Amino acid sequence: MQQRKGANATRWIVLAILAALWFLPLVSLVLFSFAPPSEVLKGGFVPTQWTLDNYVKVLTETQRGVSVPTGIWNSTVIMVLQVAGILLLDVPAAYAFARTKFIGRNVLFALVLVSMMMPGILEVISLYDLMANIGLVNTLWGVILPGLPRVIGIFILRQFFMQVPRELDEAARIDGATDFQVFLKIMVPLALPSIITVTVITALYSWNNFLWPLIVTNTPEAMPVPVVIAYLSADTSAVLNYTLILAAAFVTSLPMILLFLVGQRWIVSGMRPTSGIK
Repeated sequence: MQQRKGANATRWIVLAILAALWFLPLVSLVLFSFAPPSEVLKGGFVPTQWTLDNYVKVLTETQRGVSVPTGIWNSTVIMVLQVAGILLLDVPAAYAFARTKFIGRNVLFALVLVSMMMPGILEVISLYDLMANIGLVNTLWGVILPGLPRVIGIFILRQFFMQVPRELDEAARIDGATDFQVFLKIMVPLALPSIITVTVITALYSWNNFLWPLIVTNTPEAMPVPVVIAYLSADTSAVLNYTLILAAAFVTSLPMILLFLVGQRWIVSGMRPTSGIK
């Protein structure tokens, strides 16, 4: 018993040290977002002067031709529409792959998985050409549509649906339920933890997606948060205002930090194949 307690104490100490090594630099970066630019050059982990000017400028002024509030609004619209679109497409697709039988089902699902394994950079040229042909370059729809659907969502939800006992379907159909009612009133409520998992993962991906929005948008009015931050970081002046960039990065990261903290328990439970099944 004492050996076990000693091992547990050692494990917690090691984890605490590793957490501190990861967390303290982030805390220092957040603290310096409240400091004037001159504080960055002094070194140390904590600034000696404090100011809210960086946040005032980030939230009220246009910097280098881009606006952080506009970027936040664009990212929010993109995230909400992508999450809604992915759920509308991924949930029925996952259910079809897991619970229905049709010719070529396994082959088609294998092709879906292959598309997930392909590097996204291979699709950039063809996607841009497609968006240009239909007039969606430099629009929010040009950012949103190529992200629909998401294969990882189909995979996660399919794994869940495959674990649901077939007896539930049979009992519902004996009671007179149609296939659509079985899907909507039985399978979707059971899959709620996995659906929330896909929602959180999709939201994080959508908010942080950088490469495609950088390629398909070219005016500040259409740029989402990652592109706006990149423009702020690309300042060619002799002295880069790092504290302003830190403030912008913290403001734009805060929504996703809160989302992850709220949804983390759902992510853990939703990754279990049998979660929600009693």
